[in-house]
Amino acid sequence: TGAAGAGSQARTETCRRASASGTGGAIAAEPMGTEAEVTGGSGAARAAVGPGASMPVQRRTAVLFTWRPMLLARMDEIATLVSTELGKNLEEARGVVINVIEACETAVAAPMLMKGESLMNVSRGHDTVSYKEPLGVFAGIAPFNFPAMIPFGWMVPLCIVTGNTMVLKPAEFPTLSA
Repeated sequence: TGAAGAGSQARTETCRRASASGTGGAIAAEPMGTEAEVTGGSGAARAAVGPGASMPVQRRTAVLFTWRPMLLARMDEIATLVSTELGKNLEEARGVVINVIEACETAVAAPMLMKGESLMNVSRGHDTVSYKEPLGVFAGIAPFNFPAMIPFGWMVPLCIVTGNTMVLKPAEFPTLSA
């Protein structure tokens, strides 16, 4: 269809220059998503709600278990990008990646918080039951000072585990790590 969605990349030809924080030099040409691509991404997120919500919680949690080794394997690459974009030293940038990994490790415990509750005999012959269910599509806006850690540590893992989907708007500057 030409619209971005379900993890696809923008196909627009309109780009802006991404600069290294420390030097101001160009490091990439960032595509500027069109209205049709944003609409397509939102539509893809809505379409994914049903399958994601009906997926058993242990399968949703398993996604994070597969993500962790990928983050570890590419830690230096991701840390270099964060360092270049934000002007952080490389050790601090590695700490950002470690924070994302730790947040993913914490998110795998979310199913324990997702359990419903019940109370018998609230009144004579009446019991109460509550269920915690996926809500749908979440929107996230990455902050400029933590463009990787906040969305990929605090937002995306919890959306995955709870059976929700997410549309992420990168920070205006920098955007490559988001």
